[in-house]
Amino acid sequence: MPRRPIVAALLSALIPGAGQWYARDPYRAAIVFSPAILVIAGTYGFASKGTFGMAELLVQPDFLTAMLVVNGFVLIWRFAASLDAYLLASRGSERSTTALIGVVVMLAVLAVPQIMGWVYGTATISTLNSVFVASPEDIDGPQPTTRIDPIDAGHGSGLVDPAFVDIPEIPPDSVRNLIFREGLGDPDAIAALPDIWAPATPVAPFVPFSERVSKDRLTILLVGGDAGPGREGLRTDSMNVVTVDLTTGAVAMFGLPRNLKLVPLPKHLQRSFVEYEKKVIEKDLTDADLDGYPDAWVDTDGDGIPEEPEFESCKCFPEMLNEVHAQTLDWTKTYANEVDPGLAALRDIVSNLLQLDIDYYFMVEMAGFVRTIDALGGVDVLVQEPYHVMVSSPEEGQPKARVNVEPGMNHLSGLEALAYSRWRIGSSDYDRMGRQRCVIRAAVTQADTFTIITALPELLDLMEQYVTTDIPVSFLPDLVRIAGTIDYQNVATIGFVPPTYNSGRTPGHYPIPNVDRIRAKVRQVLEEGVAAQSKTGISECDVLPES
Repeated sequence: MPRRPIVAALLSALIPGAGQWYARDPYRAAIVFSPAILVIAGTYGFASKGTFGMAELLVQPDFLTAMLVVNGFVLIWRFAASLDAYLLASRGSERSTTALIGVVVMLAVLAVPQIMGWVYGTATISTLNSVFVASPEDIDGPQPTTRIDPIDAGHGSGLVDPAFVDIPEIPPDSVRNLIFREGLGDPDAIAALPDIWAPATPVAPFVPFSERVSKDRLTILLVGGDAGPGREGLRTDSMNVVTVDLTTGAVAMFGLPRNLKLVPLPKHLQRSFVEYEKKVIEKDLTDADLDGYPDAWVDTDGDGIPEEPEFESCKCFPEMLNEVHAQTLDWTKTYANEVDPGLAALRDIVSNLLQLDIDYYFMVEMAGFVRTIDALGGVDVLVQEPYHVMVSSPEEGQPKARVNVEPGMNHLSGLEALAYSRWRIGSSDYDRMGRQRCVIRAAVTQADTFTIITALPELLDLMEQYVTTDIPVSFLPDLVRIAGTIDYQNVATIGFVPPTYNSGRTPGHYPIPNVDRIRAKVRQVLEEGVAAQSKTGISECDVLPES
């Protein structure tokens, strides 16, 4: 009985060599099928690594590139096997043009999964290389190191990068920074413009994992940016430090109020804000008793007239903590090798406040937060009190976010989670901070591997649009491995909010951090674990208030 060429082509397209077997040529079938042994062995080896082992490989651009090459060879192999089977089965009979066209169409359809794999793989590589930083040895030639838009840089108070103060000339290797100073018309600055405006390939200070990160602990500054409709610039209104004990898998999350003032500075920044501090002092002076003199002034010589005290720097950031990023965003000399100088400055200030080394920073904008929650299928949150609220959407032209929930476990969409975590009217900034921590904790602990994998294309797109980080792409496999060791039932959440963690208030009634108490709490939680997060040992995210 003659064999049908179209059937032979289909069989070999599905399983190379099957069409040749169908056409009664087992020797040829064995030769065509033989590469499948390598494919099967490779697939088995990959799958045997387990979920996190596979994920470690899938976040490596070199591995993905190799897989794209293999994917291309497999596609060519399937095409050749199918066409060979068609020709073999039609040997000795008249070949129909229609049948041949049918084979081509069939092959095109069967190639769709591999074409999608190619698109998906190249998109993943592009995202990994654009969002995460590269090590210097992976970069050919000098590259811009920050993602600062020259037009946006310098907004806010106009603070000058202290590294430029009293420097008569810009060093030859700092042509890039001419754009931020007088002399925009300088020929070198004009020549540098194309490189400055081009998409940057960020490079972070790179050392091996064992040296960059403590062997016992990984700590990341998580920042939520509130850029959106009706808002000028981007403020870091959500600031949390997440630290993982690499031995036990225990996690602690420390929340910093956005309105903390007079936060102490690390040594290398203590002279950076002196002039700014003088301006803030003038703005903050009050005269509640209406005697014509600021209340902070004291009559020291007994003449009945208060004297202005001699200025002495507090060696602190004089404004709200959420302004650090905006005020230092263009400090491209002080933080020359950082993806975002403002986040680097915020990292150093927060690290000094907590007396806890911070390894990396990771910032996501509000719109990215909303779409991430939706991509993960929403989030289950234990709501402490009823909320019937509405807040502005993070994107232009979108409806306001509304949330109507009662106490207990609620499943929230992205916009609902945004409304729940940002609402302040009728509550406090500190209540809002607690809700933000609980939403973050819920999203991290509830996201299962299958959901993340299926949502990965959208998550990659979101990362490119809304994420800024200094995490090296070469560190991602380690990060995935660490994620696999985390005990998601062992997460402490602490908010450094008044009155427990402030030592007074400014004239404008902003909280001043109680540095000693904050540092003591950090040490206690790191040493004693989750039980030290509260008097009861129960997380703020796991308990409803007593009725």
